[in-house]
Amino acid sequence: MSGPSAAGVYRGLLRCYPRRFRDEYAIDMALLFSEQLRDEPAARVWARGVVDLAITIPARHLEAHMDRPPNPTVPVVFAAVSVSGLVLAMVGGSNLGMLVFGLAVAVVAGVLAVAAWGHTRAISAARPATERWWQVLLAGAIVLATTIIVVKVVGEVSDDLWVPMMLTLLAGVVTTAAGLILGIAHLIEHHPRCVAG
Repeated sequence: MSGPSAAGVYRGLLRCYPRRFRDEYAIDMALLFSEQLRDEPAARVWARGVVDLAITIPARHLEAHMDRPPNPTVPVVFAAVSVSGLVLAMVGGSNLGMLVFGLAVAVVAGVLAVAAWGHTRAISAARPATERWWQVLLAGAIVLATTIIVVKVVGEVSDDLWVPMMLTLLAGVVTTAAGLILGIAHLIEHHPRCVAG
């Protein structure tokens, strides 16, 4: 590949960087690459350039994500849809179809709200898993409460629904227990004297 066409390909690869980084450094990087092609064998320049791109492009995108201000619009919309699903399930009452549909909408939209919230946050330092103890405990309690409400509304559980209902109850109990264990571990990590006596 000749010098001018190789430099053009490299300039095209620079478009993989975030816009702010490109605006500041792309011209200088392309100029340096062209000069290196003039002074060194193309294979060596390309090998070094590809390794540099492979390492720095993800790093620059990560930095851009860290600097991004959070936008809570999408998580709030999903949370509102989740609450609407719960209201629909409660209003549906004894209508099994409305109850199942409302709970399904609530769960799916709730999961999407949590996922969207995670994507809108700027990346920060890693936190120990024990700091999320209350979220695990709350999730287990919600699963248990929802299952109990469904059983109360439906009344007698049919043979077809008995196994999924029991598995859901088991998942709620296990999640609640995990939340309690993580909470105790968190207490021990942050307040060892309180636990010791």
